[in-house]
Amino acid sequence: MPPSEPPSVPKIAKRPPGAAAINWIGRRLKTFGYVRPELTIASVKADAEEMSGQSDYGNDSYMVGLEPLLWGLEHEAQLNQLGRMVIGGMIVSALASRLTVVAWEKANPVAAKADIKAPLIILGMPRTGTTILYETLAADPRLRAPLTWECRDYALAHEITDPHNDKRITKLGKNMARMDRLMPGFSAIHYFDPFIPTECVGLNILDIASEQFSVFAWLPSFREALLKADAKSTYDWHKRGLRYFQATTPDRNWILKSPRHSAYLGSLLDAYPDACLVHTHREPMEVIASVASLFHTARSGWTDHMYTQRHADDDARYIVEITQRATDFRNANPQFEDRFYDVAFKDFLASPQTVIENVHAHFGRDLPENSKSAMMNYLHNRPRNKYGVHKYTPEDFGLSEAIHGSLFADYRNRFHSYL
Repeated sequence: MPPSEPPSVPKIAKRPPGAAAINWIGRRLKTFGYVRPELTIASVKADAEEMSGQSDYGNDSYMVGLEPLLWGLEHEAQLNQLGRMVIGGMIVSALASRLTVVAWEKANPVAAKADIKAPLIILGMPRTGTTILYETLAADPRLRAPLTWECRDYALAHEITDPHNDKRITKLGKNMARMDRLMPGFSAIHYFDPFIPTECVGLNILDIASEQFSVFAWLPSFREALLKADAKSTYDWHKRGLRYFQATTPDRNWILKSPRHSAYLGSLLDAYPDACLVHTHREPMEVIASVASLFHTARSGWTDHMYTQRHADDDARYIVEITQRATDFRNANPQFEDRFYDVAFKDFLASPQTVIENVHAHFGRDLPENSKSAMMNYLHNRPRNKYGVHKYTPEDFGLSEAIHGSLFADYRNRFHSYL
């Protein structure tokens, strides 16, 4: 059902000439009943099989996400032509990567069953410092994070030996820079390039269970379907993806990150029972305003219909849901408390080195001086506003303490000392 709120002025008042031309052509062709690319199960699978040269998906668990995703793109997202091409391409690439992993597993049965030992996993509401903490910890040369270029096309991870001098990665970087021009201000909110550690959207995408899709398009039905689904399959594929990447660097331990893990802590710990979980916290009204700004900016490149307040309210309630699930799990399962270390966003901003030291101490991990120096040097070269200042207010998106604050009552009660 389309939102009742009138569409607001698109974030981008004037698009780059090339993008504007593509969207104009798409609108013209649509008047003649010609819509491409087709976003049907048959068409995206055919394209993925052609891209990968494979046809075995392992099982059909991906259909749990694929069906509502394709439905939402046609009936909810109101994509422009460029959005249809970009997000359609993301789906094809995800399915092709799944096909690549299955083919690799058949050829490498021992590596496909390798242990994933004590991964360090960051979770919590988005916009609570998860990204900068993740990138900082990932600067430790002993650790390994999945990188953006690897997760865009899994086949490349086993083909490329020198990514900094590979034309395909250079091309990816240029494409990502063009995407940023279609979403002005996005880098100030969430910088990305091929060599930045990517969060677990790049692993969940193997099961078409990635929040990435609903960041770039308004997809409430897809999001609801994933929240209702059993996450066991998603974490099975998450682990299969890690093993695939681990084969290229078997001597390093994993560091991972995703706010979405908050909703599935039981499944996460089933998959990784020795995981070390870093749970980040921030005042939730600040969080949902920042999230609304991020999602509004991210979607603005791919649709000409921005329902600012309706979408922000929907996104806020999604954050409430995953936060409530995490709170409920921790309240109900005190036996897992030693697996968690809580970090306040304000504390990391004030003294990042102290937080880094405390994380290692809590989990009994050694912290040699060269690792500490590598992390602090990364942070020094990655100041908070390096790529621009992120400006927003809750009022910009119709968010208020009166309407939304009370929804976080349980979370505030449990974690008040970190807010």
